[in-house]
Amino acid sequence: MSTARGSSEQVTRCAGRVVAVTGAAGGIGAAIVRRLATDGWSLVLADRDPRALAELADEVVALGGDCLPRAGDVTQPEYVAGLVGSALERYRRLDGFVSNAGIVGGMVPLDDYPEAVFDEVMAVNVRGTFLCLKHALPALRVQPGASFVAMASTSAVRGRANLSAYVASKHAVLGLVRAAALECVGSHARVNAILPGPTQTAMIDAIDRMAAQRSPDGHVARAVSTPYGRPEDVAAAVRFVLSPDAAHMNGAMLTVDGGSIVA
Repeated sequence: MSTARGSSEQVTRCAGRVVAVTGAAGGIGAAIVRRLATDGWSLVLADRDPRALAELADEVVALGGDCLPRAGDVTQPEYVAGLVGSALERYRRLDGFVSNAGIVGGMVPLDDYPEAVFDEVMAVNVRGTFLCLKHALPALRVQPGASFVAMASTSAVRGRANLSAYVASKHAVLGLVRAAALECVGSHARVNAILPGPTQTAMIDAIDRMAAQRSPDGHVARAVSTPYGRPEDVAAAVRFVLSPDAAHMNGAMLTVDGGSIVA
């Protein structure tokens, strides 16, 4: 992993800007954190795995960045409110929020899908995004150039057999983004969604393992003509949507999938 800082122009542009990232220690989350730290952002890091979070915080410092790690559960309103409060207490501002925490649940036909697993997926993916919006938007609305980025999925605009909870949750995330974007019109805040396709992460590995158990062919999430993406591809898209270059994007969905959604 390179420890080089971003271009001097980009670091100067982002110096003093503050962003919170949930699900920070996962594959896509960690790539986002590394990209933003390299660009000069200060970061509030959220994840429910305190050990992985501490290791990521050490990486940020090695990259020359500044961060505040906070372990906890995004389904809990006190924790999410505390993330925003920590950012404001330490940095006196919040310029960005990346709601990235999410789980896939099980790969089971809908009529056999365990209710407890369905509830857990909806809690993390939907309630978590709702709470992040609820508590971050008041701070973002008053900060010029502020941006909220929700991690959806190509599953937000298509169906996937045997992943009913995950598909439903990502459709709901996109609905929250669209509603929140309209509520932010006239303020400084923008709200947008990133829709990754299959990406080389532990989550897609888990989906492939579940698919292989159901069918020797497996890889149900992969279109024949499109390879899996890299977490860094998604991080680059997040970087853009947070930036002033995306100043007129609000309520949008940016697909990062190598064309799988149209294959």
